[in-house]
Amino acid sequence: MINGVIFDMDGVLIDSEPAYLERRIHFCKAYHIAPKHAELEDFIGETNTNIWRKLIPDDLNTPWLKNEYKKYQQEHPINYLKILNPDVKEVFEELKKRDKKIAIASSSPKQEIERMVNSTGLSPYIDYIISGEEFKKSKPNPEIYLVTKKILGGGEYLAIEDSPIGILAAKQAELYTLALRQVTILDQSQADAVINSLQEIFQFI
Repeated sequence: MINGVIFDMDGVLIDSEPAYLERRIHFCKAYHIAPKHAELEDFIGETNTNIWRKLIPDDLNTPWLKNEYKKYQQEHPINYLKILNPDVKEVFEELKKRDKKIAIASSSPKQEIERMVNSTGLSPYIDYIISGEEFKKSKPNPEIYLVTKKILGGGEYLAIEDSPIGILAAKQAELYTLALRQVTILDQSQADAVINSLQEIFQFI
């Protein structure tokens, strides 16, 4: 029996990756920086630290610039309600009716996860939130999923991912893993199954 579902956030609960990339590119332009990478596929599923390594030339990748971006984020917030997956609330409500636990295990900063949850009204449904920034190694390291399973308690859990990095992390944590199909071409072949919408997870519960 499946006791709960562990969701990735970006690309699963919200269509955030394009919005994040656009904001980062605009920030670079404001500071007259030429990004090393500008393709969406280069950043999907990565931690904030790895994104900076890919985006900013090494000689500019400094704490000062990261602090400036934190200010820029606050001045240019993402409208999470606008990019929320339209199936999320209905799926969460149904999971709770079935007495299933819900967790979010995301590589995004904890502050952004909590802001998304609060601004979209999802907070009452969620049993646990964990961020990759809480670990020395985030996805594809499986620790984020291993800790989540331990916190949620004994039983079996589904992981819902979209990126190859996330799928690998979930599989290494011995979770049955569903990949939400994306318009962007991603290798989701390591997942146990690929779904076209979050509504399809009930076929596996």
